[in-house]
Amino acid sequence: MKNLKLNIIFWSILITQLLSNCDKKSDLNQITVKLNSIDEKTKKQRVNKFDTIEVRVESFGFPKKQFKKIAEYTTDSSGSVKIRIDRTEKYLILLGAPFIFGSEYIDGEKFKDGQELKIETIDLRSR
Repeated sequence: MKNLKLNIIFWSILITQLLSNCDKKSDLNQITVKLNSIDEKTKKQRVNKFDTIEVRVESFGFPKKQFKKIAEYTTDSSGSVKIRIDRTEKYLILLGAPFIFGSEYIDGEKFKDGQELKIETIDLRSR
């Protein structure tokens, strides 16, 4: 009787652990991408501007695709930020600051680990 109880406890813990690990994404698909904030006119990095970068992942939606927000970053003094993405997903990257906007749609499959992406900004005051 004691062995039966221990057996049940063991198997229930094992099954719970297996089920809880099923939904986790593999680290093999994770890559690091560097995002650079680029000024539209000068084509140089926006140094010391500290732009906000919002990362959204594509998901199914009806009647059109949905983009759920998964993270928000602030660029460093060099105008860039490193993020980790899943190679199997598609992302919408939105860059924002007062009167500044930029966006980029990326497919994780087309990127390599350590690759850089330039997000060109648009100054709404000059339009």
